[in-house]
Amino acid sequence: MKYKVNYNDSKKSYIERTQRAIPSESFFNIQKPEDKNDENGKWFNTKEAASFLRITPNALRILVHRARVKYYKLGSHLRFKHCDLLNALQLQEV
Repeated sequence: MKYKVNYNDSKKSYIERTQRAIPSESFFNIQKPEDKNDENGKWFNTKEAASFLRITPNALRILVHRARVKYYKLGSHLRFKHCDLLNALQLQEV
């Protein structure tokens, strides 16, 4: 069985035929503009957070277990927000 092919499409290369612009494609590529001055959007892993607090990673895990530092769990990994670490620093100074 022979498929009908538009004459103009047959002259184009395979890449030109397959890479047509989809109108809804730009909808999914919308990115939220990041505010460079917003430090609260920064995320740290355990090692980075421990160095920020100037403690060992194991001491940070102990603080997490004692609910002294707020944390977020992504899968099996702990993540910390910059603003939460600043709050933990303020609590340690008192």
